[in-house]
Amino acid sequence: MAVEHLTVDLFADSDEDISGSDYFSGVEADTHIVTLVDGGDLLASYEFDHWGEDDPNEAAHDEFHIDLSGFDDEFVIGIDSMDENDSFVVTGFDLYVVVGDIWTFSYTGTDGNPHMFAIDTKSAHDDIFVSVVVCFARGSRILTPQGERPVETLAAGSMVVCGDGLQRPVRWAGSRQLGAAELAQRPELNPVRLRKDALGTDAPARDLLLSPQHRVLLRDWRAEMLFGEPAVFVPAVSLVNDETIRQERAPEGVEYFHLLLDGHHTVFADGLECETLMPAEMAAGALDGAARAEICAIFPDLAADLSRFGPLCHTAAKPAEARLLLAEVPAAQAGGGA
Repeated sequence: MAVEHLTVDLFADSDEDISGSDYFSGVEADTHIVTLVDGGDLLASYEFDHWGEDDPNEAAHDEFHIDLSGFDDEFVIGIDSMDENDSFVVTGFDLYVVVGDIWTFSYTGTDGNPHMFAIDTKSAHDDIFVSVVVCFARGSRILTPQGERPVETLAAGSMVVCGDGLQRPVRWAGSRQLGAAELAQRPELNPVRLRKDALGTDAPARDLLLSPQHRVLLRDWRAEMLFGEPAVFVPAVSLVNDETIRQERAPEGVEYFHLLLDGHHTVFADGLECETLMPAEMAAGALDGAARAEICAIFPDLAADLSRFGPLCHTAAKPAEARLLLAEVPAAQAGGGA
């Protein structure tokens, strides 16, 4: 079994019932890493049917990558019948909500305007997972009651200090290695580096690497003015300023680590307040099937309904709103310190 990388244009005069047989470049049983790109004016909806190996007992699984920052239409993808462990990996969005089987993403298109994209993940064969990849890079130092510890040394039962000042146990910890070849195919998954003091004194206290969609908590009076909240979440990639915060190539690859607590919380990574994992984000693009099964064993209610885990612990801001929050923010107020 091999891995094949395919690129598929979505465009308005394509067949609405997208058949995988049109796009195979080799062996059907191979794992297919499929990148979906904007080929022009899009249809309102597309149906995905039997892409790749359709025997769930086989080891192959397919991933469908879509970077919404390269699109500028309103469109929906529906699933007819796909396999267990197949997944969609979504990047380049502003916000998302999950209602039942429907994932709806708000994103800013190439035209600079807001757009909506949705996936109906209910398949006739298996439920399809969606990934937004929220994690810390190896070496990130997480605040614990005993002081800071590298994220890779934390495990289930490790205590961490949360943003509300309470200590909570890690319920599950996992990781995924992204190699140089995979990052070359999906450069939007390269880590974002926040330089020391990029968001204020000791925020972070040293250079910090996060996955692009990992949300950072910003505390500022503008948050109160715009949202009626003292603090809001912003994805790391939305903070990029090409000076103190950059998205960088990882020529040797990157290992991302995930921390799951009871509920959604913030922890301090190198002094910067960042979110913990949401179960709705525990998909094959970030975690493997065994990891998902382990999480569902710990939280059995989630196997039937991911929304039972609860909401975000803070409001999430869109990139344009983040720019307002960051405009002329005094250094001492921009970031959360430990």
